[in-house]
Amino acid sequence: MRVNVDKGVFLKSWSLAEKSAGTPGAINILSAVRFTAGFDRVELQTTDIKTSIICSARGVTVIEPGEAIIAIKGISELFKKAGTNEFELHIDENRRAMMYSGKSRYRFSTYPVEDFPKLPSSAGAADFCSIMASKLQTVIDKGTICASTGDEYPQYLASALFEVDNGLLKVVSTDKRRLAICESETMGEWHAEPMLLPMKGLKELQRVLGILAPETKMRVLFDDSQAYFLSDEVEFAVRRVESKFPPYDRIIPESFRTDIIIDRLSLMSALERVDVVVRDFNKVVVIEMTGDGRCILSGRAPEFGEAMEEIACEVVGGDVTISVNTRYFHDAVKAIDGSSIKLSLNGSDDHMMVKPGESGSFMCLVAPLKVENEQFSDIEAENSDLTGSSPEPDVL
Repeated sequence: MRVNVDKGVFLKSWSLAEKSAGTPGAINILSAVRFTAGFDRVELQTTDIKTSIICSARGVTVIEPGEAIIAIKGISELFKKAGTNEFELHIDENRRAMMYSGKSRYRFSTYPVEDFPKLPSSAGAADFCSIMASKLQTVIDKGTICASTGDEYPQYLASALFEVDNGLLKVVSTDKRRLAICESETMGEWHAEPMLLPMKGLKELQRVLGILAPETKMRVLFDDSQAYFLSDEVEFAVRRVESKFPPYDRIIPESFRTDIIIDRLSLMSALERVDVVVRDFNKVVVIEMTGDGRCILSGRAPEFGEAMEEIACEVVGGDVTISVNTRYFHDAVKAIDGSSIKLSLNGSDDHMMVKPGESGSFMCLVAPLKVENEQFSDIEAENSDLTGSSPEPDVL
């Protein structure tokens, strides 16, 4: 294989590929890129077994076609720090590689091509939906705020549910104590079975989407074991999770007794200040909404002190007081766009709905915390889950 490389153009494609490889810094076949150079197409492939990516390599002129497995460690730095805007890469039949950059010469070895694992292919996969890259990135970012990035059990706790129907893509996640749902318009009407995707794979997908142009059209497909995200230049595959997501729609109230509209920035600022007091203690904020238009946030930590913030709000319905985890509440508020937030409740012992004050495509359901008394004389705060039971149940 012999190719000329335009460094500035090529590195954009190389960055797409290397981010989906195996453990960074490792020296093995999973921390390498399969470089296939043909006169009609130059392609890069990487995988960490659970995810894989195939992308077109731009900025490459093929002199002699061929393929090689190039380690990322060290070689990637050589590509990025080459002293010239163009360099030549030559790999012989014995897998010995030479890189020529101006008067500089670099020699390195490559892996056997036959050792690289076979990647999943979207050929024969069914359509799930089509959506712009920017919209897909947003719906994943907001819809997964309640999922864990660790290896949790049940598996759905470290995964997100993808549903599509009536022209909308919906992403749902939960950690049993809160539930996030975000939806976005797709390109056309689609009807497909839901699929559960792991958060580790979705984080890799987010990095890929961040490199693509926002208006890039992404085609989403699926088969029995994989989900595929395709554009004209990239095919990203992630292994589906063999688990069932709980019937989350059953716990979403159809109506609420109290609705509160409050300024988003004022609420976020006040919540952050209360969190300074409680974050190293019980992480509990008490929210009191009164019919005379006041929202009072308070918290207490015996070794630190107390905090109380008052914000003007619009209240429709009766007075209500609820205690929630400050980080959970802040995550929900932060995920909302717009100038106002709507909080909806059915009482202090029921979960709270957090939505945009105006129309929006995101909502988060936060379960209340059970405390010994309203004044926090007993410091123990016990989490309840979205069913209202405590401690943690096996399902929502």
